[in-house]
Amino acid sequence: MRKLLPLLTCLALASSARGDTLSELIDQLKSPTPDARRDAAQALGKMGAEAQDAVPALTAALKDENMFVRRYSAQALGRIGQSAKSAVPALAKALKDRRKEVGEAAAEALGKLRSSAVSPLVAALKDKGAEASIRRRAAESLGTIGADAKAAVPTLTDMLKDQEVRTEAANALGAIGTPAKSAVPALKAASQAKGKDKAFKKAAAEAAKKIQEQSK
Repeated sequence: MRKLLPLLTCLALASSARGDTLSELIDQLKSPTPDARRDAAQALGKMGAEAQDAVPALTAALKDENMFVRRYSAQALGRIGQSAKSAVPALAKALKDRRKEVGEAAAEALGKLRSSAVSPLVAALKDKGAEASIRRRAAESLGTIGADAKAAVPTLTDMLKDQEVRTEAANALGAIGTPAKSAVPALKAASQAKGKDKAFKKAAAEAAKKIQEQSK
């Protein structure tokens, strides 16, 4: 037991140091200096799940006047993961941020928050007035969610006809797997259609094959 005491003491001190650092970074998110707020958001993102106590502060920072603070706050929430589910509504609003970089970061973050984020991602994918890059990121995030994004299958199937996002939609359907088996006929038709988009046709063929193999 005596041999363990130094180790336990070191672990306790490390944990305390992380707590102090986290508290300091949360306070730094409220700094009057944009660079300081940006650095805090970045640092919290690097902490990942250990920064879960920063979720309220990061959620508030999605409205920061500085684009980089908003972007890095969205990224941090995604890296925190499931413990940041309360940020889904704010991230959904950030999808429509005036800067596409923030919208892209929000879409990617939502993909890491699993099934609770499916609805806003579907809405973003269907929004043809949005930046194509955000719509593509939304499709990719639905694929990241996987089988839990089964509610998105009808929309993703429709998006196989949309040149801006069809490749990402095909990939997402393949990632969803068995719950997307209703999309197999559309995927097969897309893979055999006339056209020069070889990447899309390959993605559609591979997605159909993947779904069928998982459905056996």
